[in-house]
Amino acid sequence: MANALVIGMGGVGSVIGQKLHQYDCFQRIVLADIEPAFARHLQAKTSNSRFVVATVNAMDTARLSAFMREHEITVTLNACTWHANHSVLEACAQAGSHYLDMAADIYSPPGVKRAAKNSYEAEIEKFDARFRELNLAGILCMGCDPGAVNVFARWAMDRLDTAESIRVLDADNAEVRGYRFAVLFSPETLFEELGAVPYFVKNSRVTSGKPLETEVEWVRFPPPLGLMKTYAVAHEEGVSLGLYPPFVKKGVHYSVFKYTLSDKVVGIAKSLALLDVDTWKKVKVDGAEVAPLRVVCANLPKPASLGATVDGYSCVGAEVRGMKDGKRVEYFVYTMDNHRETFDRDGYSLTVVQTGVPPALAARLLVTGEIKERGVMMPEALDPEALMNNFSKEGLRIFVEKREASEM
Repeated sequence: MANALVIGMGGVGSVIGQKLHQYDCFQRIVLADIEPAFARHLQAKTSNSRFVVATVNAMDTARLSAFMREHEITVTLNACTWHANHSVLEACAQAGSHYLDMAADIYSPPGVKRAAKNSYEAEIEKFDARFRELNLAGILCMGCDPGAVNVFARWAMDRLDTAESIRVLDADNAEVRGYRFAVLFSPETLFEELGAVPYFVKNSRVTSGKPLETEVEWVRFPPPLGLMKTYAVAHEEGVSLGLYPPFVKKGVHYSVFKYTLSDKVVGIAKSLALLDVDTWKKVKVDGAEVAPLRVVCANLPKPASLGATVDGYSCVGAEVRGMKDGKRVEYFVYTMDNHRETFDRDGYSLTVVQTGVPPALAARLLVTGEIKERGVMMPEALDPEALMNNFSKEGLRIFVEKREASEM
């Protein structure tokens, strides 16, 4: 039996921990955070708990590596912000643990300087060969989007002879009662994404646009969502799917991530960008150095606390267009669920459930040998069949729409 480590115990980390506890293949699940209050809560409410709660700093690589060896960790699930990715990847390499995370730093192409470049391709470049030598897997960005949607795209691509485009589409009509404004996942991540340059692949080249002004498009989503306005937003999969060599070989020349946003969210995001407070770069205020983005988000409610107050639906999917047997074929593979029903069923908000189920499932498939790939990779590099066969069983409801057109 294997031991798992979940580091970063917010809403997503709690969902991951709860899910891992349902799997018999794990002997112990270590729940770790620099402040493990949520971990203790999960441990206390779990019958016949196999949880171990620990105070751990994800940025202290040496101690983290020693901690992994002490607890004989087989797989580590990093639910911290992307700032910890390199530290946890290094600790996993030293300790011999498989690795999963849910997000990387915002993509920036070669030659574009960032203060702390930590995007997915930098992680692959630095750690891939080492993980292969150690017979370890490092699966990056394995949340929902990115994550499950990359798997959806791969599953659809495997069913086409040729392909031309991939659009990742994320729609939500949630309403949060009792708050003037609330965000269903990390607000720091949301505002950083909305204020960043959106990169996507067009005509087989990485292309940039203006935040909240590029690739604006009305998209019809499954009912009850219907027609909604989408914006190209900085997301890893908007680039990675269009550059993945097997997809390029099949003909893909366009990939993008698009998000539905209310006028209120767009207005707030543009105001933060105008004031230059959508940044992690610290400034000095009254003798203390603080990141403006942390200050902006400090008084917003924690996403993990919102589940009982949210109504509406979320739909997240990958649309892949191509050809099969001489016919034009379009797949839309997506997950869709109701916020209130998910909370009543799982005890957590739909957004964190959507993000937490894929890495937990992938961890199980890793330790049971059903995921055989090794090295550091994005989710589209995985054989999608085992994941697709299990998503709905594990609580991430999957739907497939297939449209065909042929000449008369």
